[in-house]
Amino acid sequence: MANVVLPYVNTYQSRRKKYAYYRRAGVRLRIAGEVGTPTFFQSYQEIHDRFERNEQPRPGIVPGSLCELITRYRATPEWAQLKPSTRKDYEKFLQPLEDDFGTALVAELDRAAVRLVRDRYATRPGRKEGDDPIPSPRRANKTVSMLSILMSYAIEIGMRTDNPALRPKRLKTGPGYRAWTRVEIQTFLREMPAFRLPLLLALGTGQRGIDLIAMTWSSFDGDVIEVVQEKTGAKVWIPCHPELKAALERELTLRTAQTILTGATGKPWQLGPFQTAVSKAIRGAGLQGIVWHGLRATAASWLAEMGCTEREIMSITGHTTAASVSVYVRHAEQKTRAVNAIAKFSARALDAREKARGVTSVFGKGEI
Repeated sequence: MANVVLPYVNTYQSRRKKYAYYRRAGVRLRIAGEVGTPTFFQSYQEIHDRFERNEQPRPGIVPGSLCELITRYRATPEWAQLKPSTRKDYEKFLQPLEDDFGTALVAELDRAAVRLVRDRYATRPGRKEGDDPIPSPRRANKTVSMLSILMSYAIEIGMRTDNPALRPKRLKTGPGYRAWTRVEIQTFLREMPAFRLPLLLALGTGQRGIDLIAMTWSSFDGDVIEVVQEKTGAKVWIPCHPELKAALERELTLRTAQTILTGATGKPWQLGPFQTAVSKAIRGAGLQGIVWHGLRATAASWLAEMGCTEREIMSITGHTTAASVSVYVRHAEQKTRAVNAIAKFSARALDAREKARGVTSVFGKGEI
């Protein structure tokens, strides 16, 4: 594909895949399939032939369409006030809606259409041509949430009188990002010592990657780190764990930038390169099934296991709702109750064995 130039094609990179759009006469159409695959070339040829036969869609935005609604929403003061990271996150769902359903009339959307949208994004193509589709329930649910925001805005500007995307049936997504085990943490530290400080900072503060790379030395007073979260705007004040404090004090003598974390060149990280670097480090350590964001879940889990309440955990991690951390507390409480139950069970069995004097008891019921 690198040696082939196709007219009217613009490509962009997303994670490990490259996608393409056909731009011509004011129209922007997504080309199906991964760039360079047979599916891609077939889709391109069909679109190109349609334009050559003058059968292309009408240039411009269809009045009353979803595309018009999205365009107007992006021009609102509310959109301008969103944090850049939030706008970037929203665009992950706005752009596919615009590309795939942009010509749909807002006034005609109903619950069936919302379900169609949800199901459209419930899977994504496999990594290679011919692979089975990969389930993507989170993407489907978040796309519907974005559609609900658009429909609420449509009500405000008189394009609709109701919101068909309000409280739809959600797809099950599973437990989310898995917390790292202690064995995985020790393996990572042993295999990737250069990432010791980022990992300690993640575990000690429970913050997102975007907030980790933004932490500055001026926010560390020797005992406490202050963080203003990029996503929520929440300001959290976090006393440093002794091990994290010692690591920061050592690094302070070697600082090369205003930020605490720096790349191999000694310069501050940008989010994209940081995410790529830690992902490569995880794979390089031979670990599977975990991602860097899972360290946030690890920190919350450890706090819960130490007996912290939901509010105490929220004061560290900056979660805005108790529901976000309640799962960690419930899990920790279950583990504590289970340990106490088995301890009582074991003590009772021990009493029975002592009474029997020489009889090997299995769970208090005699020999195997």
